[in-house]
Amino acid sequence: MKILQLIDTLDAGGAERMAVNIANAINEEGITSYVCATRRGGSLENELSSQVNFLMLGKKGKLDIVAFRRFFKWVKKEQITIIHAHSTSLMLAVLAKINKRSIKIVWHDHYGMSDALEKRDSKLLKILARYIDVTIAVNEKLKTWSREVLGVKQTYFLENFAALSSDKLKVTSLKGKEGKRVICLANLRPQKNHIELIEAFSKTQNSFQEWTLHLVGKSFEDDYYSELTTAIEIHNLSDKVFLYGSCNDIAHILEQSTIGVLSSISEGLPVSLLEYGNSSLPVIVTNVGQCAAVVGNNGIVINNVREELSKELVKLFHCDQKERDQMGLRFRESVLKNYSKKAFMDKVLPIYKGLIS
Repeated sequence: MKILQLIDTLDAGGAERMAVNIANAINEEGITSYVCATRRGGSLENELSSQVNFLMLGKKGKLDIVAFRRFFKWVKKEQITIIHAHSTSLMLAVLAKINKRSIKIVWHDHYGMSDALEKRDSKLLKILARYIDVTIAVNEKLKTWSREVLGVKQTYFLENFAALSSDKLKVTSLKGKEGKRVICLANLRPQKNHIELIEAFSKTQNSFQEWTLHLVGKSFEDDYYSELTTAIEIHNLSDKVFLYGSCNDIAHILEQSTIGVLSSISEGLPVSLLEYGNSSLPVIVTNVGQCAAVVGNNGIVINNVREELSKELVKLFHCDQKERDQMGLRFRESVLKNYSKKAFMDKVLPIYKGLIS
């Protein structure tokens, strides 16, 4: 059994982290493991095990015939048996299967807007779906959608898992006062709702001026980024809200953090939330995707950022460190029990084996 994780890039994002996490975990099981980044590599290359075979394909555009042919030759040469395609890399996986019919396709659906599935464009996916052998979804809504809309018979919901880098990379030093830092790990996209997070944080500043907000995630230098920086200026928070871009030393960053927040308007199952748990952070999250199920009674779940977030932040600011630590430890125990690498592998390995039996 030779299993390829297929992903567009290895930039720091949730789907990309899962592709790397799964590839590393498969390798630890003694199975030949591969990763192919179809467009470009990225910062997560550094987190790939040296024993995982890596191909950076460098595909240019949707129809790069030269890249396709190179990929098909490589898949044939390496005798890949299963392509585990993540998100939008599905089309290349399907083309590889058309080229070599014995290949099995697992499609991992990480769609982040699962709370607005009625708006999802499914025309191309319905065509590609006839070649999918198994769909893995990151929450129950996506699992149901895959079965009912795409007509994929074998559909599974598998909980994501987080694997914080085991190396001791310590590059990023968070600004602000130790013990009074709020962290948000999320690439700078509109669905992550950073602007309402900033507005909610600003409401706490009259009484809690020592607290700071730290935004870690890739900037796309677009209109959303401009709106975000404008919001910081409007609320006079340039010395209280800090942007760090995409970072590789997440474990180190979370060690310096006090409270983890996700203010998203839609999610699948965010890996960053699991990373908060692994780092024993008390959390506040919005009730979207699988977030409430992950947190349970071990954190704070809100329905409306504008109305609730500032109040919940104030409650946590009022708590002493011991209370926050206890909340974080309860969350960590829950994540380790239900969203571990072992729990994921115990579910995915039988799926893989079933495809080639």
